[in-house]
Amino acid sequence: MDSVAIYYDAQMLEHDPRGWDPNRPEWTAAVQALLSAQYADKPVEEIEFSHPERPQRLSAIVDQLTTQPVPGAAWITPPAVTEQQLLRVHTPSHVAAMQALQGRSAWLSQDTTAISPRSVHAAALAAGAGVAAVDALRRGEHKRAFCLVRPPGHHALADSAMGFCLYNNVAIAAAHARAQIGAQTGYQRILIWDWDLHHGNGTQAIFYADPQVALIDSHCQAPFYPGSGALEETGTAAGLGRNFNVPLPAGSGNAALLRVADDIVGPFAAAWKPDLILVSAGFDAHHLDQTFAMDETGFANLTQRLCRLADQHCDGRLIMLLEGGYSAVGLAGSAHACISVLAGGEAPSVTVLDDDPGIPVVEQAAAFHRTAIQAAAR
Repeated sequence: MDSVAIYYDAQMLEHDPRGWDPNRPEWTAAVQALLSAQYADKPVEEIEFSHPERPQRLSAIVDQLTTQPVPGAAWITPPAVTEQQLLRVHTPSHVAAMQALQGRSAWLSQDTTAISPRSVHAAALAAGAGVAAVDALRRGEHKRAFCLVRPPGHHALADSAMGFCLYNNVAIAAAHARAQIGAQTGYQRILIWDWDLHHGNGTQAIFYADPQVALIDSHCQAPFYPGSGALEETGTAAGLGRNFNVPLPAGSGNAALLRVADDIVGPFAAAWKPDLILVSAGFDAHHLDQTFAMDETGFANLTQRLCRLADQHCDGRLIMLLEGGYSAVGLAGSAHACISVLAGGEAPSVTVLDDDPGIPVVEQAAAFHRTAIQAAAR
């Protein structure tokens, strides 16, 4: 059994949106206004728009994993997601709309969600990676996997693309994990931790009433994009008490996120005993992305805690799927650190701020969620 599987296909680099959409002049003007505010010393016509969700996000990670190989890591090329697998999460109209965009370039939203001619195929591979990882774990081929994918997924809603995301990769993986495949029954309880800097509003919406998929989402507090993820958003109907938001202030660092692991993720996993743990692993909380103050040591130690939880509660089953992260240096170092731990390496000593502004906020969130965590054991 391999220590960790890395799911990756170079065709995902072909998702490469560039330039403006001439069919949406009002969206172009809105984004140019934001850029003008950021680059006040330049005339708007001189500002070059470089899409943040660019191929270098993946190539930087691959380059570091190539020059510094992780012992025990197996590289696996994923198949594209099937329509049936997409329809477990997305509406038929959304799937049809995405398929109709094959070969086109366009903006899909004013939030700069955009596609190039090979983007929809790249998205199908990204979603397929999570599905393939679930199947491999189900067959016992490996216990842990890292899906090195783009475009990301956690903002995608059931019926629309959003926030650079076309399909919701982690939700598709979770729904596939729940499904019975042939004689093999699906996993009954899926725990997702989304530690991306941005709230995973799409994942939350998809599973908000589902008692069998629990979401813990630590993120930068509103009004930071997408503006959702309030502490009080805890699920609805049968899913009430399965959604845990931890909105954090700008400047939060490693110690705050480790406190989320120790005070919320760990106690909930111990009470609920999931069959599979999935991670929406965005690395835009890295200090080089400038809003939070994490670094590679923090992400490595988060991964080590999750490995221990997976070993304790679900026979080691742990899958991480790449979400955001827009500094190539921060991305490469953080992903490498996580994969090294998934492969059995020890996390380095963690770097902490002298005064982490997120710690008291996590303490308050843990107190708020305590009743729901305790109830999960019943």
